[in-house]
Amino acid sequence: MRQTQKVMLAFSEATTSELNEILEHRFFKEKKSPKSKSKTSLSKQQSTAPMSAIKQENSGTKNIYEIIKQMRLERNAPVDLVGPQKCFDQDKDIETQRFQILTSLMLSPQTKDDVTSKCANRLLEYTINDIANMDEPDLIKLIYEVNFNVTKAKRIKDLAQLAIYKGMPKTFEETIKIKGVGEKIALLYIQVAFQRVEGIPIDVNMIRICNRVPIFKEKSPTKLRKFLESQFEHKEWGEINETLVGFGQQICLPKPKCDQCKLKDICEYYKLQNTSDQ
Repeated sequence: MRQTQKVMLAFSEATTSELNEILEHRFFKEKKSPKSKSKTSLSKQQSTAPMSAIKQENSGTKNIYEIIKQMRLERNAPVDLVGPQKCFDQDKDIETQRFQILTSLMLSPQTKDDVTSKCANRLLEYTINDIANMDEPDLIKLIYEVNFNVTKAKRIKDLAQLAIYKGMPKTFEETIKIKGVGEKIALLYIQVAFQRVEGIPIDVNMIRICNRVPIFKEKSPTKLRKFLESQFEHKEWGEINETLVGFGQQICLPKPKCDQCKLKDICEYYKLQNTSDQ
């Protein structure tokens, strides 16, 4: 009990820089639960999120996010215009739409949104049966611009066959078992295809932003997801991915446009770069 009181006192008295140090302290390292057997149950992961205890104490995360939202008012980044979650034909039946959504998301890893969109839109001309029965070399030609096109072609063909014989997955747990689908893709698929927000999908842009400012210094997508979910109400989760990804595509790039950023006065990365240049 005394240990808990000390931790809470530390939070209440901490400055912003001290709070960042506290966040990285071993108090908040994940504890493995001996009863947890499934790696796919997101609800169990959320219920034990190590950052939930600091939700109200750390208001800085929300303030930073609001500033980013101000910089994203135009919503004209690649993710807004041609993001993989937007590449599906709304005139098709619901099962075909779900197949198209997941196919587009599976094409997207390690590939820019405009390239993913170009390839995904080519596939819209084909039915699920067409793709299931297509020779892999022909499928590769349709998606040749994406990285790892050979592997992705095989997995998309497997998905088409799954859709025919078992139907498209309807839950996060079912979706993440598919080869080529990770946590981010599964969460985006469920959000777009079923309008269910079950978590915050984490993108490489988000990891870069959160480590630079910093919002949370962590390279693990799962740990960053848990942290962000502890900071925001569930009703806010649905827009966070697209907001931060677009910011990472337009301003906080690998080579950032710091002169256009409203966060530079508080950004540790900006301060470090400018100090080192002097």
